[in-house]
Amino acid sequence: MDAIRLDIPFTVPLLGEAFVEAGTPLLTAALGFSWRVTVKKSESPKLSIPISSPYLKKILSKFLASQGLDGYYSVSGPHEGGSDQDFVNAAALLYLTECGAIEESLPQLLKRAGSWDFVTAARALTSLSGGVVASRQGEGFLSIDSTTSGPICLRILPGRRIDETPVSKFSKEFPALSDSMWHLVAHLVLEGIGAIQRGDLAALGRAFSLEASLLYATGQIALSDLQRISGIPSLGSKVIVSPALVADLAIPSEGVLPDDFQMVRFSYEGVNEIEG
Repeated sequence: MDAIRLDIPFTVPLLGEAFVEAGTPLLTAALGFSWRVTVKKSESPKLSIPISSPYLKKILSKFLASQGLDGYYSVSGPHEGGSDQDFVNAAALLYLTECGAIEESLPQLLKRAGSWDFVTAARALTSLSGGVVASRQGEGFLSIDSTTSGPICLRILPGRRIDETPVSKFSKEFPALSDSMWHLVAHLVLEGIGAIQRGDLAALGRAFSLEASLLYATGQIALSDLQRISGIPSLGSKVIVSPALVADLAIPSEGVLPDDFQMVRFSYEGVNEIEG
């Protein structure tokens, strides 16, 4: 295989990423900027792929081998060594399969994935398709029918140590509240899906702000985080919470945004091969 260059959309969790462990839905979206990478293959008796997560490496290797891929693969680009490396590399490798069965096959393989591995896989699949994707561990992935373009604004923050079991900790500390809390989160994500379908950015912003309050209530963000995003002139804001991506996300209003925010739009273009 000759080296190929790919344009891979940057994707973010919109709602639900911090609660996947509880079985709640997840909403992810492709945004209007991308990583440009080069994929190369070398001969090797065993399939080798550049994925750092042991579980994702195992299940992606199994899927890629089932589609006839072999050899040693490398994915080079400005993302290398960064926190987005696994999602970008996974999207690039899945693109090589040209397989229409990805969304049918991967959910079964991801049934036992940790919550953060599932979020990474969801971001990769959203890059492949573009647009907005709803998913739930053990059930599958569904592209949301929408032409909503945004805008949306993003401020990427320094990475932080994330507790791998925030949901379990809350369930143990507040057993009488936990089921109702996760039920509320699930409905909040569904409200976000409906807002995207209707093109109602104000409603999506309210869902962001409600989730931010729940993130604080479950100990996943600090009071200082909640105060910071509350000061953003917006229709609603939240903190994206994951080991790979920590960021402030907001639906802008008429106010002037801080200089460190990027204004972007939703993108409905998936992974594309760069000619020449």
